[in-house]
Amino acid sequence: MNRVMIFFLAFILVLCVVQPFTACATDEADVRDEITQEIDGVLADYDLGIAYEDITDMSFSEISELIVGKLTSRLTAPMHMLTVIFLLVVLSAVIKNTAGGVLNGTSGELYSMVSVISAVTVTAPQLMEVYSDTLTDIELCGSFILVFVPVFSAAALLSGGFTTAGAYHMLMLGASELFVELSDNWLLPVLGTTAALAAAGSVFPDSSLESISSFLKKGVTFAVTASMTLFTGFVGLKCTICGKADGAAAKTAKMLVSSAVPIVGGAVSDAYATIKGSFEVIGGTVGVAGIIGVVILLLPKILEIFIYRGVMCAGAAAADLFSVKAVSKLLKSFDSGLAIAQCILISYSLMFIISSAIIAQTIG
Repeated sequence: MNRVMIFFLAFILVLCVVQPFTACATDEADVRDEITQEIDGVLADYDLGIAYEDITDMSFSEISELIVGKLTSRLTAPMHMLTVIFLLVVLSAVIKNTAGGVLNGTSGELYSMVSVISAVTVTAPQLMEVYSDTLTDIELCGSFILVFVPVFSAAALLSGGFTTAGAYHMLMLGASELFVELSDNWLLPVLGTTAALAAAGSVFPDSSLESISSFLKKGVTFAVTASMTLFTGFVGLKCTICGKADGAAAKTAKMLVSSAVPIVGGAVSDAYATIKGSFEVIGGTVGVAGIIGVVILLLPKILEIFIYRGVMCAGAAAADLFSVKAVSKLLKSFDSGLAIAQCILISYSLMFIISSAIIAQTIG
């Protein structure tokens, strides 16, 4: 039996020596062009104003200009709302004090109710439009991620991240679809509920409905933040382990090629390392393109909601200054709904940005 094994191994070695081997270098330009065209198509479909070739040369000021350009057109509505709120607060204070002096204060509560109803009429339609646009932006970003993740996963796969690309592809698409589905079914009802509770709690000052709005704000914010943190940590841990496994597999493959292939094994191994390094650069650039795309898609809406929250805080401060407590209470409750929408957008964007950055670092 031993002689048979020795003869078989000797035959294999002789066959390896006499069998001619040829080494050739594979030009990755075709693959690079294909990936570049795909990522350019994705960026163009969502009107982001950037291309693959622009990513490596883009500065922070250029990205800021893109974001400011998308945000500028949205500043008119919150500034107009702030002006109307200031006028409403001043007018309510004047009418309330005048009516109280003439009618011995018997109509103060009536004018407070009228002030709240007027404030709701001014602010609620724009807030509901902001909430609807938030859901639209989440769905748009979800569609972008659905198209971008396979391209990025392919780039990571070409870089040697076999298990890493698979884990990222599965986890990110699943989490994004779940996030969009939950937002589609629950976001508008929750935000609409906070707006209704804010209006009712301000019209009836003796009620404690604002505590329910505060509870919804704290509960949703905590749930979304905790879920995003746990998911991002799991993705980081999973991809780190997969990256170590991919690195060990790549080193093993290089060693086997270098030792098993006579004469040209070292050259083939070096060529593989060169091509792999080139694809790592491509994969990193594709990852940066996706991160910039998500920032351009979601950051203008996040900043717009931040401006609306500033409007609510400024209006509440003015209402407190003129002792229009009902309007102040209303605007502070409206701020809770805006905080929920802002938290969801920030968590969604950070989930993708941190996970993609981890993958780009891992494949490198």
